[in-house]
Amino acid sequence: MNEEQTPQKLLLVGAGGIGTQLIELLVPALRRVNLQGTITLMDADVVEATNLGHQRYTQEDIGQAKVSAIARRLDDEHASLRVNAIVENLRDAKQLDGYDLIVVCVDRPEPRRLVHQLGVPWLDLRCSGDGHVALSFQSLPALVERMTPDHEPASCQVPGALDAGNLEYGFASAAAFGAQWVTQVWRGRPAPVQSMGSLTYGALSFPEVSA
Repeated sequence: MNEEQTPQKLLLVGAGGIGTQLIELLVPALRRVNLQGTITLMDADVVEATNLGHQRYTQEDIGQAKVSAIARRLDDEHASLRVNAIVENLRDAKQLDGYDLIVVCVDRPEPRRLVHQLGVPWLDLRCSGDGHVALSFQSLPALVERMTPDHEPASCQVPGALDAGNLEYGFASAAAFGAQWVTQVWRGRPAPVQSMGSLTYGALSFPEVSA
């Protein structure tokens, strides 16, 4: 029998390739081991046809708010783990108040930096093509800063890849790392600190920084 756990409030920022895969992994798994609390998904985007295939939506979801479609499918009013939706983008640190742990999986540096300033456990998940990057509140601040430069928003799929039929699954490896991290932190156990790798080339090394 599992030891009793304190209910947690988890915020997932971003409902794209990583975020949708992550919440689909977490909800049934956390319910299976009787972890209690809420998962809130925050994103203002709506589902488009181009999202299908690498994001966990269906034809019936097109035109709907992404987070609302997911919450409607995964929430269960009779379960001890609930799923909530907030149809807005992360723009202000006040939107992060009240959560016990936060995972950011968006393609812009500004929301990432807001999360990096928090005093609660956080995880920053990213991907491109078949590669992933994961940084956490336990990573060196200098490394987090170096790995978070200014850049334009970018899809998790390399430009032209989908049109060429070359769907790549870095989003899934990022989500798997995130699911392990959330489960361990939720349970108060040691969690993986960071990771960078490619499904083709294996583990990759982070740049060296001063502590």
